[in-house]
This record gives sequence, structure tokens and C-alpha cells, in this order.
Amino acid sequence: MKLTAFRFYRYALPFKRPLDIHGIEVSRREGLMIRLTSSDGVDGFGEIVPLAGWSKENLKEAYDQIQFLKSNLTGEHIPGGIERLDGKFESWLEGMQLSSSVRFGLEMAVLNLIANSNNVPLFRVISDVGRGQVRINGLLQGTRYDVVREAIKLKEDGFKTLKLKVGGAVEGNIDKVNAVSEVLAGEVLLHLDANRSWDIEDAIKFGKGIDCGCVTYIEEPLKDIRQIPEFYKETLIPAALDESLLEMTFPDIQSIEGVDVVVVKPTLLGGIEKSWEIIQQARAVGLQTVVSSAFESGLGLLTLANLAGCTSRDDEAGLDTVKYFRQDLLKEKLVIQNGKIDVSQRLVREDDINFGLLEEVK
Repeated sequence: MKLTAFRFYRYALPFKRPLDIHGIEVSRREGLMIRLTSSDGVDGFGEIVPLAGWSKENLKEAYDQIQFLKSNLTGEHIPGGIERLDGKFESWLEGMQLSSSVRFGLEMAVLNLIANSNNVPLFRVISDVGRGQVRINGLLQGTRYDVVREAIKLKEDGFKTLKLKVGGAVEGNIDKVNAVSEVLAGEVLLHLDANRSWDIEDAIKFGKGIDCGCVTYIEEPLKDIRQIPEFYKETLIPAALDESLLEMTFPDIQSIEGVDVVVVKPTLLGGIEKSWEIIQQARAVGLQTVVSSAFESGLGLLTLANLAGCTSRDDEAGLDTVKYFRQDLLKEKLVIQNGKIDVSQRLVREDDINFGLLEEVK
């Protein structure tokens, strides 16, 4: 398949309210969208949106790399079988030294182009097994009152798993978790995310103080991940690794007792192919994987939902960030119904993109 056109666009999507993302207050999400066109006239769309505080690259650096890709890939052929995510992207792009968010966006555009050429949803071109219905973690943030009210609503909406942001003052977070646990009444599972907030003493105090009846794991409970085995021994609460994956090899991850879950953010981890490799490695040794967002628009979230649906195992995905956007790149916004996103019939073509929110870069 030959790439005959490579176009890209700027966008800025406002949030419904300013969000605190890793200590940075953000009121909108700025990014870039790629549009690839094949010799058959089929389009594929991808999104590039570095996350401040996490991504090594900024938007200007991503922009420069896209200009380079445009000049080097236009007129090139996409390698056959690249959609199987078995190393062909790496071979094709070897030596280009692409940043993580750019790699993610380019791979997304190529994979969506292939899906559109075959008129099938993306998860069908990546994997022979998969699910068109992907379970979603409902996201809880805010005060005790806020998260209890939201937990009740999400439970009524059919969510079976929720994720609660914790961290900071231990006593207040214990009270918050126990209040949410009470309203869930064992009918909905609860994941926690501490974002490396605590030293070992505070983490253990927190773990021993909460009602663990519905708590399945906690993401990044410690400033020092080497203390996870001690935390697990004292609390029996499994840990999940998220931002630590940016610094570790998979053998390092596997060696830490008490780690049961890896949270995979392709925008940050080097793209879709590399993330798929991590997912395969984790599942081979019995670790749960959670495909999660870095506040992409609906275009990126739909791709992540497809990636999460590429296996027969019904793991939930961390994609409830769609609810924070006031506007979206997709004309028809992603809908979560009964705690799930349906990707079984959804492709992304020209008519699905909200071009009124985009400025083409010439």
C-alpha cells in the first residue's frame, strides 16, 4: 500500500473545567492530527498529543518530527503485515528516532488506514481474537463529596470497576476510600492510584486503614518502587505500575514481588507496537494489563479501546477521560454505555472528523 498524501493539523480542545495533571493545571489539550492517504484514496487518521510532566518531548519537537516524516514517508509503501505489531513498525521506522507520542500517532494513522482499507474495526486487523465491547474504569477525582456522588452515578450507569485518585494526607484519603467503598457495597470493584505519593510508612498506614473489601490494587503507591514488596507484605494489597514503566525493562517489572498489574499508556511508552509487546509479555507471566489514556481526544481513545479489545481476556481499560472534554475531534463522541465502549462497528473516516476544530499546517 502506497502513501500518496501526508497532511497534518493543529488543534486545541478545551476541558469542561481545568484539570490537575501531575501537579500542572491544564484547561485545554493541544495536539496534532495526521491524515495519511493511500493510492486507493483511503484515509487513516492519527493523533499526537504529548503530556506535559510525563512526555520527554514537547509539542514543538513533535511538530518538527512530523514535518520530517511528511517529507520522508510521502510516496513510500507501507510494509505488508505491519498491522500484526510483530516488529515491522520498528524495522520500517528504524533510525528515525521518533519520540513516543509521534510514534503513537503515526502508528495509529497507519493502522486506521489499514482498517479502513479492509472495512473492519481496528481490533480485527491487529488480532485474530478480540472483543467489540471493552469494559471501562470509571474515573473518580475530587473531594470526598464529589467522589461519593460520582461513584453512585457510575454504579447506576452500569460500571463494574472504578478508579479513585488518592495521595497526599493519609487520613483524608482513608476516609475518602472507605466512603466510596461503602456506597459500592461490594457490587463494583475499586482500583486506586496514588501517583507515587507516599513513603513506605504512610503507604502502609493507608493500606491498613482502608476497607479492602472492594479494592483490587493500587497504582504506584510509593515514591520508591523498591519498597513495593514490603508494602504488599504488610497490607496484602497488590500494586500496579504506571509511570515506572517509563524507567524499567520488563524483567525488572517481573522481579518485583507484589506487582500484579501493568498500566499501559502507548502515548508515553513508545507507541502501539511497543505497548502490544509489553501486553504480550505481561500476560505470558500472568500479569493483568490495563490500556490507559494520556488524555487523548476521542480519536486516540477509540484507538486505545481497540487495542484493549485485541485479546480474549476481558480486562478493563482506563479511558473514562473522554468525559472531561468540552469538544472532540470525533463528530460523534465516544459513548460509554453500561460501563463499556462498543468498537465492534466503529471506524474513523473523513466524515467522522470534526475539521472545524482543526487548522491544517501547510
